Parts: sequence; C-alpha cells; structure tokens
Amino acid sequence: MSRVRVLPTGSIVLGKLPPGCSLCQRGRKSIIFITGLCLRKCFYCPLSLNRRKDVFFVNEKQLKKYDRKQMLAEILLSDSHGAGITGGDPLVKIDVTLSIINYLKEVFSNFHIHLYTSGVTLTKGIVSKLDRAGLDELRIHPSRRYWNKIKLALENSSMRVGAEIPVLPGAEEEIIKFAKYLDSIEADFLNLNELEFSETNAIALLQRGYKMREDYITAKGSRETAINVIEWATENLSLSIHFCPAVVKDRYQTSLRLYRRAVSIAKNYQEITDEGLLRYVEVKTDNLVSIKNIIPPPLRETHANKACTSMYYADKLVKKSFSVYIIEEAPTFPRQIINKEEYRLCR
Repeated sequence: MSRVRVLPTGSIVLGKLPPGCSLCQRGRKSIIFITGLCLRKCFYCPLSLNRRKDVFFVNEKQLKKYDRKQMLAEILLSDSHGAGITGGDPLVKIDVTLSIINYLKEVFSNFHIHLYTSGVTLTKGIVSKLDRAGLDELRIHPSRRYWNKIKLALENSSMRVGAEIPVLPGAEEEIIKFAKYLDSIEADFLNLNELEFSETNAIALLQRGYKMREDYITAKGSRETAINVIEWATENLSLSIHFCPAVVKDRYQTSLRLYRRAVSIAKNYQEITDEGLLRYVEVKTDNLVSIKNIIPPPLRETHANKACTSMYYADKLVKKSFSVYIIEEAPTFPRQIINKEEYRLCR
C-alpha cells in the first residue's frame, strides 16, 4: 500500500485527497443545506427528522428562506474558505443552488465550492449551468441506474467530478465494481464514508443485520470494508480513493469550524475551550447592584435575575455567598448549553 496515506485526522487516502476534503478536514468549510427533499429514498439516510423536508440551513443555523446576508454572515463568522452544498439533494432546488454558487463566487475571490447530489435530475444542461456558475467539485452518489451521470458531468464540464458513497459492511464486491467503472471513465475521486447510525436510520440498519460499534455510532465492518477496497485498488486501479471515518467529521470538520466561530463571537468574559465551547460564569441573583460593584462593565453582562462574567471572578463571587455556575456553551445559533455545573471553592 505504498500510495496509501493515513492522515493525522484518521482519514485513509489512496492517491490524491480531493481539495474540498482538504478544506473540510481543517474546518474551513461551511455547510449550506439547500433542502431536505430528495428523489432517492435510501434506507441508510442519516438525516434527522427536522431536516427531512424543505428547509434551509447554513451550518447549524436555520433560515426561513435563502437569505444572502444571513448566509454570508455565518460563513464569515466561521472563517470559512469554502462551502459544501448539500441536502437532501440540492439539485431539487436548482435555481436557488445556482444563485448561491454565483453569489459566493462574486463575493469571494478564492472560495472552493463542492456540491453533493444523487444525480437523478442531473442533465447536460444542469452540468453546464453548474460549471458556468463556478462550481469546483461535483460529488455524485448514484444508484446503479445513474452511474452514467458521472461520465456525463466529466465530459461536459471543467469541474472535478467524482463519487461519494457510504460504505455498507461486506459490500466490497459492489464497491469494487463501482470503483472499476470510475477508473475506466477517469473520474477524479471516490469518497468512501463510514456508515453512521442515527435516530432516523437505526431501525432500518438493524433490520438488515448491521450492528453498531461499541465505541462509536458507526456500523461494525464499515471501516474494514473500506480498507479492503483500498487495498485491492492499490494494486489494480489508478483512481484516487478517500475513506473518511465518521470521527473525522465530528472531531475535525465540525469541531474546528465551531472553534473558529467561537473565536469570532466570544464576548470579553468568555473563554474558549479546546473543544471550541464558550466557558463563563453565571450568577443567579436579584441583587445586581452588588454584582456591579464587584465586576467591571467590560467583563459582565446582566439580565433580569442573573449575571454572566469571567471565570476569574468565580472564587470572589462564591465567597460573597452568590450561587455560581460554570457554563459551557456551543457557539452555535441558537446557543446550546453543553455543561452546567455549580462552582464550589476547593477546600
């Protein structure tokens, strides 16, 4: 496996890592979720119930509709150098998708955009429109019937075109057939994603005999199947293949993006943890005057019956008999409290 690399993130790469993946692994991509609508009904689809409909998200922030200003604000807060357009299937909303690609390419001089689609509605005309809009990378997840859509995109655009599929445990034979086809048409890459369990697909996966690993919410055998495919491809294909473990998305793609967002939005009194959470002190009190006498204005935020401030003041506030809590909050919109623990003096 001389051409195979194991990246620091845990990804396994044969050949070249797609540029879009390189940015994702550094947390440098915002995710634009165009719609939850999709013409395919894959039993392993991990989408949550609140996204399995016609909704629009930028990262974790839901927008009532496509709003350029709000989308741009979220991308800037996350310090992103690119975007991944996904769904559902964003080509179901082709006009919105094209508008977003055009707009982002106008605003940013160097901004990488990849798009994920089932390929069902992909035509020569749509390929040309995506190419003219400035799409850099097209990732297709086709059923066997639509494998030819990858060749269609390769022959009618200047985009990098490849495939991205989940790895069903034990499906080496089917994946190798697909990889052979991709190699024969000189596709740019094949991304293999570790199969994930979610609240919405767990029953369907269990009914088909798949089992969840004890140490993570992924299917037993998915990783091993991907490695077997890569080992075979090393000796038989020139196709670039990237296996992306689920942990890469959680620990790197998402966590690093959230860390950068935390840096952008942190208030004077908030610390940023290694995990990208915002940490601060919350004081429950009806006596805000006393709080104001202890903490200077730049390091406090007061509300009706509570105040928020820096960890620096935790000991002093406890000694003054205030009820003090340590809050760790995700830098998302809306904010989500991850940890809340009462603070006590060490004895």
